[in-house]
Amino acid sequence: MTRSQRLADRNNQVRKLFYELHAKNKKWRVDAVIDEVATKMFLASRTVEAIIKYEGIYGDTPPPPSNQLQLL
Repeated sequence: MTRSQRLADRNNQVRKLFYELHAKNKKWRVDAVIDEVATKMFLASRTVEAIIKYEGIYGDTPPPPSNQLQLL
């Protein structure tokens, strides 16, 4: 498995965890969900936010049109 495949897999796991936590904890602010994902995945909150928004180098795949949340 190459590095880019591992990073793509990690990014998909971060997105999946984010959407699971968001669905489970509807009353949480998005910031709190991002912080929780960052803690569980040992990443910075800003990195998690960039992965979820498919920003820059974290845009490994195009975002799904119906599943994407408007974060800010």
